[in-house]
Amino acid sequence: MRKSFYASQSIYSEPGPYRETLMRGGVEPKSIARWISSFMQHPRGAESEERGFTPEQAADLELRSLAELLSVAVKRNLLEGDSAQHKVGGVCRDFAILAVSRFRERGTPARLRVGFADYLVPGHWEDHWLCEWHDGVRWKRLDVEFAAIEGVSFDPLDVPRERFLTAGEAWFRIKDEPEIASRFGVSSLDLGGEWFVAGSLLQEIAALRKLELKPWDYWGLSKDLSPVSTELPHQARATLDHLVSRLRTVTIDGEDEPETLADWPLPEEVISFPQGEAVAVVLRNS
Repeated sequence: MRKSFYASQSIYSEPGPYRETLMRGGVEPKSIARWISSFMQHPRGAESEERGFTPEQAADLELRSLAELLSVAVKRNLLEGDSAQHKVGGVCRDFAILAVSRFRERGTPARLRVGFADYLVPGHWEDHWLCEWHDGVRWKRLDVEFAAIEGVSFDPLDVPRERFLTAGEAWFRIKDEPEIASRFGVSSLDLGGEWFVAGSLLQEIAALRKLELKPWDYWGLSKDLSPVSTELPHQARATLDHLVSRLRTVTIDGEDEPETLADWPLPEEVISFPQGEAVAVVLRNS
């Protein structure tokens, strides 16, 4: 029987020679999250505040594939509990793709969801990516970073829909309430607004088609948007409205790529800002 679209690996979630390593992550979502957090560290997480975030870890942020992330963890002996080594540096996308790959490897449909969470910074909808997986009945959103800690006020294994808005949902929210657009973005970098949500929209569509980009990747329409712009060009807004209307009709349980998104061209190259400076990155295509 052919696997469903989201139950098979993508170019970037494929574990390659690290398949056995990946399978050490346990079976239950909480076990998977704890395993990932044992060797991954977010640059703005509590652990970085305590231990710092090294230049070596900052360089890790440019790693794109699951195989690359695991190769570094193996090289540093982190999976054997070597606490003397620096953990692999990664952002929410990297934590999430590790979980996505683990689910897919056992035949469970899973994918990245690009959006904004209201529980990271008070008063803000902070840029955040989750792992969404299907339990056989419905899709659940797993926050890998929060699932690994105790005392969270909500269930990080099944993040409530009102606490996390996908990029498409955020787009409609700011259309209805344009005055709150500046609350969507990365508050610590003073980045946010309608243009930021527009970039997230394209990243979300790519993720739904199993091209898992980095949060600072831009191409096409999003590459031409400016963070200092207060108004999007009329044509850009019309194009984004059309894309969001497609997102509303995505068939997520089918075996094939979502039909309503299949004709939207994916990038072969992106302009990326891993360290704040623009870098052209040619993407894998096979």
